[in-house]
Amino acid sequence: MSTKLTHYIDLIDRQVEGRRWICTSPVAVPAVNLANWLMKRGALGCFVVASSLGTGATELGDGVEMVLLGGTADDWMASLHASEAALQELPAEVLARLEAFDPTGEARVIGPLFAQAETVAGRRLLGARPWAWRRLEDKTIIEAVWDAAGVTRAPAEVVSVADANAAHERLDQGRGTVWAADNKSGWYGGASRIRCVRTPEEEAEATALFAPMADQVRVMPFLEGVPCSIHGIVFAEDIVALRPMEMVVLRRPASTQFQYAKAASLWDPAPADREAMREAARRVGRWLRAEVGYRGSFTIDGVMTVDGFRPTELNPRFGAALGVMAQGIKGLDLYLLHLLIAEGLELDFRPDDLEALLVAAADEHRSASASAMVKRAPEETQTLSLVHTEEGWRIAGEGETAEASATWGPAATGGIVLLKLAAEHLPKGPPAGPLVADALMFLDAHWSLDIGPLEAATDVRSR
Repeated sequence: MSTKLTHYIDLIDRQVEGRRWICTSPVAVPAVNLANWLMKRGALGCFVVASSLGTGATELGDGVEMVLLGGTADDWMASLHASEAALQELPAEVLARLEAFDPTGEARVIGPLFAQAETVAGRRLLGARPWAWRRLEDKTIIEAVWDAAGVTRAPAEVVSVADANAAHERLDQGRGTVWAADNKSGWYGGASRIRCVRTPEEEAEATALFAPMADQVRVMPFLEGVPCSIHGIVFAEDIVALRPMEMVVLRRPASTQFQYAKAASLWDPAPADREAMREAARRVGRWLRAEVGYRGSFTIDGVMTVDGFRPTELNPRFGAALGVMAQGIKGLDLYLLHLLIAEGLELDFRPDDLEALLVAAADEHRSASASAMVKRAPEETQTLSLVHTEEGWRIAGEGETAEASATWGPAATGGIVLLKLAAEHLPKGPPAGPLVADALMFLDAHWSLDIGPLEAATDVRSR
């Protein structure tokens, strides 16, 4: 174990030990895993509050309690909003259990990475985001940030929903346009209120969808290329820039919708493009610190187009791809480290060492994970091992080395498919999107999930 890694593990341990912790999440599995890990690091006790059990092992370790609030939803975003609302209106019996667990009200609360609230049960979330930070996730206001930070962007117009058709006609460069709603109806992610518009029929469909939920939409040309992100971490005196990550965002050929399927680090952009993305993170990090006093990690999402990286949104919070990036760093909970930074604690964070540790680990240990929410829930969780051939994916035979594992289990929306590619058996450099699209379509046919046809983005920059 490197001395850099040891330093950060020790730093976190000193914050964990001797404290009580409350872990909240829409899904119990990650919260229970975190609670069990905290107990091993010296926590006095952990209390998990989740809406649904989710897919995976949820064995409670010594000193861990859990309550499930229940509830279902029609789609992923609705389940997240319902979970957040439930945390603000906890039943009396849950509040009583929390008071018994933490009678002094001093427990530290860990919320999900997208948390909008600043308190739960009267206790402040660690690293809670003020409104000035959260509002920057609105995709209709972000063009001004790119301009102020000096980051090259694609043309875009922010217009009323009624005027989006006219903006589409002005901005369409032959592949259609992408419409993104404002946050009038609350925060959203995972491409849930984003639509690709190419035809008059799709214009009408998008207008009908957005009219009840948004006042404005951002319209920009469809950008061909690898969906990707760059992460930074803001400190009082330093900005850390990490390595590019592929966002596995797939297309639905017969639909205006995209399929968000998580992130991967197999893809390597050209060295000059990598450094340009890292410089964009530094520029935006400096703007965030100067304008809204930001601290902690953030994500710039975008597309690696034929002309280079073009940003599409800013997420001033811990990004899901960071969890994928950190999988090769054993013993370090990067999300908890982010929360300690966002909280503004004056600890020995050593930004230069952290940047070196994270970039080197992410370059060395590649990872690719994907997921898909489905309506159909299995009677019991099912798991498959897969191999990839010239004909596509198939179930691994006895004695064959698996190149991916797939699990279909329960979720608040019905079911969820979790896919994990064995990155050590796959080539570094090309994007993972085509492999993920093919795997999800194979699993769709095998389990009758009704996901439908999927297409991966085209890598137009490295041709």
